[in-house]
Amino acid sequence: MQRSRRGGINRFVKRFMMTILAVMFMAAGVAGFFMFTMSGNEWLEQLLSYGNELSFRAEGLDLRFEQWTDSLETRFEQMIPETVRPFFD
Repeated sequence: MQRSRRGGINRFVKRFMMTILAVMFMAAGVAGFFMFTMSGNEWLEQLLSYGNELSFRAEGLDLRFEQWTDSLETRFEQMIPETVRPFFD
């Protein structure tokens, strides 16, 4: 039995692609390892601090919005005449 040239080329291409895929997975693993070492932890801590800062700002905006809606509510309550107010309670 003779092997065709085309079969040899196909096997070479498959091996080459598998090698490239294996190297890519190894590189991803090494990158993940380095990401969670000291420099990676510093980067994650910095990201966490930015997230906390954004969370505090969002809470501040929520508090301001709540105060604004409360002030609007009191203004509308003041606009209602005294004779009609018991119907709104």
